[in-house]
Amino acid sequence: MNNPVTAVAPANIALIKYWGMTDPADVLPANPSLSMTLSRCVSHCTAEELDAEGEDELWWRTADGSTVPAPAPVADGIRRHLRRLRDGDRPALRIITGNTFPTAAGIASSASGFTALTLAVTTLLGQRPDPADLSVLSRLSGSGSAARSAFGGYVRWPGTPEDPSSAAAQVLDADTFPLCDVIAVVDNQPKEVSSREGHRRAVTSPYFARRLETLPARTATVEHALRTGDFTALAAAVEEEAVDLHLIAMSAAPPVFYWQPPTVALLALARELRADGLDVCATVDAGPNVHLLTTPAHRDQVLDAVTATPGVLTTIPDETGTGPYLTDDHLTH
Repeated sequence: MNNPVTAVAPANIALIKYWGMTDPADVLPANPSLSMTLSRCVSHCTAEELDAEGEDELWWRTADGSTVPAPAPVADGIRRHLRRLRDGDRPALRIITGNTFPTAAGIASSASGFTALTLAVTTLLGQRPDPADLSVLSRLSGSGSAARSAFGGYVRWPGTPEDPSSAAAQVLDADTFPLCDVIAVVDNQPKEVSSREGHRRAVTSPYFARRLETLPARTATVEHALRTGDFTALAAAVEEEAVDLHLIAMSAAPPVFYWQPPTVALLALARELRADGLDVCATVDAGPNVHLLTTPAHRDQVLDAVTATPGVLTTIPDETGTGPYLTDDHLTH
């Protein structure tokens, strides 16, 4: 049995959203997206070869530290991706994986999970991918957002906008404009409509084409705001984009409703805090949970206000992160 390999990969929060695919098989996006890599919302994955031939062992590390058989949806996704990562007959693998945050709740657990799995397995098999290769391989798991989790800081995917199949690319490093992300968890259960299904329905919205027309200018605004540290411009564009994504989801056929009453309350809270002079804006990915972006100087005030909001189950304080890495802190069966 080879020594185990353990990878840690971060989730990311999209400031410009990826919503809609032109090619579901190859996971090619309908539009370029721009994200912030997180630091504390991460997935761990340990991969090791088994002495005996046979089936792969797939295990899940729960929030309380227990190791249990991977739930069926997780196991199915891992098996599919392992077939892509291995050429021909290879020794069976033991995979142990888990997250530091709620799974399938709209906080990009598939992005971090598949990036960690990809990095651990390819390293175990001697491939040692660079970030660009890791980005492409992770995307082929079926999670487009995983393409962005291969890099730290602020990330554009595709890196070459004219080539949807290209790897993601870092636009700015984590230190260029350090931001904090106060994640308000209002529902920690898997969402009823998966992101993949939401992508499929997106094109049925009558507003889908119009959104694509407005995105280049909005993306340029977000990138310029990050480069110059202009939080006011960033906040306006990020909140406009968050509402747009959910407008598309809600107007699809059939409609997708991710928001819950606390979601709406937190969007209002961000506006109230900003009116009071705090640097804060809100964004929501494909789920009900809300990311409140703020500067380090105002993080504690935002965290206190979010924690006191009715309907918030818990908060996760996070910040701009530097990307995936390998560690000797292995998950054990």
